[in-house]
Amino acid sequence: MVRSLTGAVDRTGAFAPAIFAAIIAIIVVSVATNWRLERSLADERSIVAGELATISSRLQTNLNSNVKLLQGLAAGIAVDPAMDQNRFSKLAAQILQPDSQLRSFAAAPGMVVKWVYPEKGNEKAIGLDYRTNEKQRDSAMLARNTHNIVLTGPVDLVQGGTAFVVRWPIYVTDGTSQVFWGLLSGLIDIPRLYRESGLESTDLEIAISTVPEPDLPKKVFLGSLQTFSKKPVKASVDMTYGRWTLAAAPKGGWGQKSEIGIFELYASLLSLCVVAPIIWVGFLTKSRQRTIEKLRLHKKKLVRARQRLEYLSLHDALTGLPNRRFVDRMISQPPRPDPEDCLILIHIDLDRFKEINDTKGHAGGDAVLQATASRLAGLAGPNEVAARIGGDEFIFASWSANPEPKAKALAGLIVDTLEKTILVDDVECVVGASVGVAWETPRAFGRDLSQLLLNADLALYEAKKTGRGRAAVFTEELRSAAILSKELADEFHHALDCDELVAFFQPQFDANTLAIAGVEALARWDHPKKGLLGPNKFLDVAERLGRSGDMDRLILQKALFELTRWDSLGMQIPRVSVNISARRLAQANLLAELSELPLARGRLCFELLETISFEHLQPVLNEIIPAVKELGIEIEIDDFGTEHASIVSLLRFEPRRLKIDREIIKPIIASPSQRRLVSSIIEIGRSQNIDIVAEGVETMEHAKILKDLGCHLLQGYALARPMTSEQLIEFCRAKNERLTEAS
Repeated sequence: MVRSLTGAVDRTGAFAPAIFAAIIAIIVVSVATNWRLERSLADERSIVAGELATISSRLQTNLNSNVKLLQGLAAGIAVDPAMDQNRFSKLAAQILQPDSQLRSFAAAPGMVVKWVYPEKGNEKAIGLDYRTNEKQRDSAMLARNTHNIVLTGPVDLVQGGTAFVVRWPIYVTDGTSQVFWGLLSGLIDIPRLYRESGLESTDLEIAISTVPEPDLPKKVFLGSLQTFSKKPVKASVDMTYGRWTLAAAPKGGWGQKSEIGIFELYASLLSLCVVAPIIWVGFLTKSRQRTIEKLRLHKKKLVRARQRLEYLSLHDALTGLPNRRFVDRMISQPPRPDPEDCLILIHIDLDRFKEINDTKGHAGGDAVLQATASRLAGLAGPNEVAARIGGDEFIFASWSANPEPKAKALAGLIVDTLEKTILVDDVECVVGASVGVAWETPRAFGRDLSQLLLNADLALYEAKKTGRGRAAVFTEELRSAAILSKELADEFHHALDCDELVAFFQPQFDANTLAIAGVEALARWDHPKKGLLGPNKFLDVAERLGRSGDMDRLILQKALFELTRWDSLGMQIPRVSVNISARRLAQANLLAELSELPLARGRLCFELLETISFEHLQPVLNEIIPAVKELGIEIEIDDFGTEHASIVSLLRFEPRRLKIDREIIKPIIASPSQRRLVSSIIEIGRSQNIDIVAEGVETMEHAKILKDLGCHLLQGYALARPMTSEQLIEFCRAKNERLTEAS
């Protein structure tokens, strides 16, 4: 028995420090919790008081602002008490500000409402006698008897609805005495007043009363009487014409945001941290073993997670194929199946992906990418890789000791495979692909393979230039062409900056009289080494560099300079036409520059290429074209009949002229069907009051046929070639001399 008691005491003594620490911790937590709660409530009341002070200040400011407006109108009436409704409405309209909460005024000479503003919606108030209206009599008489402003409300209005009513007694001077004229009332929009004072956007439960300690619900006109019994924070809106008491409390009650529970939890955890080590000593060894086991498992998870992240970083999330990073790693460390094998890279670009993505949405585009990835993965054999490197571009990599035949066979197989229909939203779609092929050559075996990807990209660019569904193989000629293209681009930048672009001019002739009806300005590049280059050598470069707009501006300046020069020489050149690109049309400063040109109307014409995407630039054209025409600049559609633009979309801009492309004009001598086509275009122009210009007139037989068909203007080598300004001056002089001799 003694042993048993001794053992119990020993066990109790062993835990005595823990029990003592637990008691102390409970006391500390209890005291700290009470202190924390009191401080939290004080902070909460301070926050509520601050927010309520802001609301009461806004409310008082808004009310005073409305009273000031009413005071201004009252002053106007006092000056002219004999005004009529029309005068009252004008005066009220000047005073009533859009940002005030006042929604109407009512003037009551002799206590009977005579004038209102606005009249619409307030007609029922006219004739209201405040002396007999029970709901408004007391406040009206109070304003009259006290000679002070009176604010009442909410008031049920005779014209419908409720509002706060501010009444201002008006006295007029009769000799030496002040005579009561009547009342001016302003109706304050209650919802707007509350909203703009912040009463609707607050999280507080707010009540407003006309007395400090309301005992009846009717004395509280906003909120509930119960709010005043919830130990609220109070604030006053003191006005010379009244006083409101605001009471506010949190909607959920006091102490809901005190976070006392979290504080208790932290305090308890802190106490537990003090007590737990004393109890935990006996279990330390087992805990250490468990910790070691957890660390081992955690390390295993980290390894798996690292492997997963590595896989994700090397694979495309949408298709599951290897990505660009995978391809770059493969190229930097090529895993050759056999030491003699050469790497084959096929760069793939989907032809119609953008069309499907635009019409079917991103979901449709994703379906196309996934189907394409599945087909390419199905073509990949051992040691071959199909990868998605971005957007609608893929790479197919293979190896072969004899790469050329295998590469060409794979390219054809890929084109044929991707030409098959893909089901998107139960609709069969043909996507197709263009591919560029490059492979290691024995001469370059083992060198930096990153160039191989660039070679495949060059081949792809060549394939896309020849059309859709094509395959192109990289050659050294392609590399040379790319280098030349880069050199040409650099030289073109220099040409623009150093004024190497010159303007040539090709006359346009009246089809009936063969008199010069205008000239077209054409860009030429006076290359310091290659001589004079036509636009077919540099237009694509200008567009690719984004400097076609700069080129257009330069040619326009040169053309206008020469036009001024011709005028000074007495040459009769009615107008000059210049080409304008889509990029130039979209420049923000175009209209500002054109408006500064000292040019008579009809002397300048802009030629829009039909190859401009009218649908893509529709918003820009709708704004720019009318503004350009307002400046007196004519619009002409160039190369008509060569592209897909519809007649409706072209004629929507009401051009002054249509220029039929030379490819349509050339066969008219031998082709009746082509003559009928030209005749139809001329008829369309005639029906729309549009002149027709034919370019590419190579023989006088062309000129005669076009004249007989009704064409207005002719342009071509049969009549005059493009020439410099000096040559044009000489051409016109010689033409005038011939006419003089003939006459």
